[in-house]
Amino acid sequence: MKKLTKVLSVLLAICYIFSVPQTASAESAYRFEDEALKLHKLGLFAGAYLDRFNPDLGADLNRQVGITLLLNFFGKRAEVAALSANETNRILSPFQDQAGVADWARPYMAYAVKTGMVVGTSSATPTLGYSDPLDGVSYAAMILRQLGYTVNRQDFTKSIIRLYEKGAINSWDVNYFEKPQLIKDDAIGMVYGSLFATGSDGSALIDKLIESKAVSRDVAVLMGVIKDEANDIIPVDFSHRTNSRPSGYNEAYFQLLDALKNQKESIKIVQNEYTDTFEEVVEIVDRCVKENPEILYYNGFSYSTQGEVAFKYRKDAETNRRHSLLLEQKIESVVKELITPSMTDYQKELAIHDYLIENCEYDVEGYESGKIEADSFNAYGALCLGVAVCEGYAEAAALLLNRAGVETLVITGDSRGEKHAWNIVKIDGDYYHLDVTWNDPVQQNSISTIKYYDYFNLTDKEIGKDHSWDKEKYVSCTAEKYNYYIYNNLIVKSRDEFISRVVEEVQKGNKNIVLKFKLGTGESFKLDNAINDIVNRLYLRCQYRYNGNLKLVSLSFH
Repeated sequence: MKKLTKVLSVLLAICYIFSVPQTASAESAYRFEDEALKLHKLGLFAGAYLDRFNPDLGADLNRQVGITLLLNFFGKRAEVAALSANETNRILSPFQDQAGVADWARPYMAYAVKTGMVVGTSSATPTLGYSDPLDGVSYAAMILRQLGYTVNRQDFTKSIIRLYEKGAINSWDVNYFEKPQLIKDDAIGMVYGSLFATGSDGSALIDKLIESKAVSRDVAVLMGVIKDEANDIIPVDFSHRTNSRPSGYNEAYFQLLDALKNQKESIKIVQNEYTDTFEEVVEIVDRCVKENPEILYYNGFSYSTQGEVAFKYRKDAETNRRHSLLLEQKIESVVKELITPSMTDYQKELAIHDYLIENCEYDVEGYESGKIEADSFNAYGALCLGVAVCEGYAEAAALLLNRAGVETLVITGDSRGEKHAWNIVKIDGDYYHLDVTWNDPVQQNSISTIKYYDYFNLTDKEIGKDHSWDKEKYVSCTAEKYNYYIYNNLIVKSRDEFISRVVEEVQKGNKNIVLKFKLGTGESFKLDNAINDIVNRLYLRCQYRYNGNLKLVSLSFH
């Protein structure tokens, strides 16, 4: 937790950004653009036009588009093409809205009806609902059925979780794909991961597609989808899909997750080798809560020898449900407001970071009184009330970034002698530390309109100077490319460069400046003397602060 009395001694930077343009990035406009191209080259995805490849990834996914995409992906194109026009019309004729189905989609919809993939409404005047939007749960259920699994009515709402259990998507994507309206990019992400999912017969879909000649083994190798070693098919790592947890562990994990999301008072936990002891149950519950920041007001649990887990909450169930709904609505609106398809992951991270800094305040009153409200510890407080402590900042950042497609987790540890929470983000394949709380200018004598980036994408080594955590539990962060100051060319490597950069910026009209020192080995200079030289050249008064841990100097000229 952030302690205000210690903030002053750290001397965080007051800054404006230098007018240096950001380096262009080659990152995709959509999250699964690379996967769309691979599916196209494999012959599993045609795109929006026949004469050229245009994936149209931003288009809303409706039933006729989603079903067509799915049947092509599962290698059913030849079977669909075998349907005659007369048979297609005969199959679709009972449905009142069949005339509105696009010509290119008619055989696909007919095949879907014929095979039971689509049943239509059960009213006296049945309809296909061909233009109805497809949500994440419904599309996951369709994929599971194509993989050979039965999806019962009572299990339907857990379809995305089951898709994760089969190895098609990553754990953080369970929440990402829980959308009321998918776009085509989402569908590509779900189906591409399903190439490596385990079907009901125990084999991976990619094996079947290659065996049936629906996909060329050589093309799959050439496109980096698989490795072909001694005629064995080895999937190439798909960064959006990792399922290394045993099925028994997942069974308990998602049982607990369902209970906590729905504010259940107690459950009888599944009994298996991963729930034999109280300590094992504690580990699963803790992981579940940490990985799912949308869980609100959890306050511990009790456990009986009969396997009953009784949960404790800081607020009643009705309040919990209402706040959960408001939080979800806020997440959707913020992401819609901030994020555009053309943004890189770095730009998404920066936009969400700045939004939290501008729209959330540290709970100073609660901290100083020793009576911090429950809301301040979660994302509801940060996003809906605009007040939070470190847990709230970190959980809000994780929810927004993951929803925007940037892999993010909450990390807990200590900072400057107190319990603390912050984030690890994945940008362009590398991991970085992000501490939004410590970038919020709540300390005295600060300028509230200035944005702080001291703790924006740090390495383990850098943030480790005033943060500590169990490094065995988290990925290591060693990359520097997307550190805010490095990425924006705010680095100086000598005394002379420091003086010239500051003078140049002030002469341009920038009166608030921050720079990061990266001096050569054994090189040092007296900062006071260098700043005196600058003041004498500019004939201006200067206030400065120096963060020795991160080698950041901030200057304000008057």
